[in-house]
Amino acid sequence: MDLAAWLERLEQLHPSAIDLGLARCGEVAQRLELLNTCATTITVAGTNGKGSTVAVMEAILSASGVRVGAFTSPHLVRYNERIRVDGAEVSDELIVEAFEAIDQARATVSLSYFEFNTLAALWIFKKLDVTFQLLEVGLGGRLDAVNIIDADVAVVTAIGLDHQEWLGADVETIALEKCGITRDGRPCVVADSAAPASVSSELQRIGAHEILALRDYVYDETQFKSTDNEAIDWSLPAGVLPLNAAAGLIALETAGIGINEEIVAAGMGSIVLNGRRESLQLGNIHIVLDVAHNPDAAVELAKFLDRQPAVQTTTAIFAVMSDKDCRDMIVAVEPFIDQWYLPTGVGGERGQSPEVVAGFISGTAHVKSTFESAFEGALGSLVDGGRLIVFGSFFTVGEGIKALECLRLAQPDDQT
Repeated sequence: MDLAAWLERLEQLHPSAIDLGLARCGEVAQRLELLNTCATTITVAGTNGKGSTVAVMEAILSASGVRVGAFTSPHLVRYNERIRVDGAEVSDELIVEAFEAIDQARATVSLSYFEFNTLAALWIFKKLDVTFQLLEVGLGGRLDAVNIIDADVAVVTAIGLDHQEWLGADVETIALEKCGITRDGRPCVVADSAAPASVSSELQRIGAHEILALRDYVYDETQFKSTDNEAIDWSLPAGVLPLNAAAGLIALETAGIGINEEIVAAGMGSIVLNGRRESLQLGNIHIVLDVAHNPDAAVELAKFLDRQPAVQTTTAIFAVMSDKDCRDMIVAVEPFIDQWYLPTGVGGERGQSPEVVAGFISGTAHVKSTFESAFEGALGSLVDGGRLIVFGSFFTVGEGIKALECLRLAQPDDQT
């Protein structure tokens, strides 16, 4: 089977898409001898900022000449985006080889799609002998598949309300699940100085060593400074918040990686975060792609838009998953949007009905049967120029990237 066939098969193997717990994945990992790794492991949990924190560490390690594997999720367009070594997506063939090894080892053990993903990443990192492996939690932390590995350093990014069905109804309870990636006697970076109080108390209960932002290290838009080192000036790439960049740097320092201004500049200069407040130009239309998929992320998107030059017309393509608080997401960005295009079918069965979304919008909203028709309508609304924002989920931005690529391929070079 090729990779596409394997991915289709994995979606059908397990009775539920989300099935938290470590027993199944841990058993298969033990059979594959993946649990006792020689690589230094940094695991990242949190509601927002996990992917950019991993990207910063990945870039700094690569700039330092350290062999690094990174596992993130979900992907935007290609599955291979999830598993990278030294900043490059691994090949279809290597992923298929990993899937085949996992399938043979699991025998009768049923694994979810994400558990297969996690094991494949760990198998590939072992095969390619990485020195560091950076693992992004998929959902929660304590019972997430990546937590079968004992992290040498844990990072907890900003925590907000998300996935309440599985993690709890309030941020204090959700924080306990995130802190489950930490271990007794090992460090945990807390990226948000205003983290819920339960974070500190839970880390103390576990016995982890808390490294708290703005207490144990400081940062702003222009520099980073840890307790024991001189300040490092930095220029952050688009889509990377100082809070997350600083957490990545202090995590690497804690893991024994020397950080200096030259390495930071080289690393930051190499980062391209697709879909994180990513800005593109299509003729006279300025396009912003952002995977903001919960209220806190939508607030950050609104702050970004507020800093941008004023435009005559702003149109949004918005599609969100049904378990998200789309009302508060809309409230956060609605002051910047003149009209909305709401595609049907984005995210499959998980997607929120655009008719439901339209009910929360006070301005003009157009419900469309497909993403393609929404994209066409949105561009048509901006024939005289303006700004197009595509946001709401990884699925939404992924569709936006594919639509832009199709448009680029359909046009002569001098029209793009």
